[in-house]
Amino acid sequence: MNLFRSEEHVRNWPQYDPESAEGTMPLADYVTLFSTGLFRERLAPDYLLRLSQFLPEWMATLAGLGKTGAFWRLGGG
Repeated sequence: MNLFRSEEHVRNWPQYDPESAEGTMPLADYVTLFSTGLFRERLAPDYLLRLSQFLPEWMATLAGLGKTGAFWRLGGG
């Protein structure tokens, strides 16, 4: 993950890929996304067994942030 001062700086970055533009969002939105159980519970001993329980919250959080395009779909498309 790269952090930039503004979307303009992102677009001016030499490695910028326009196809990943949907992944550009404010830091506060990333904090919200990474505050879901998918990340909070990563150190739990049964994390992998319960992984499917965390996905609905993850997907709902993405939808709430307006991130529903192909960039965010599990499996890449």
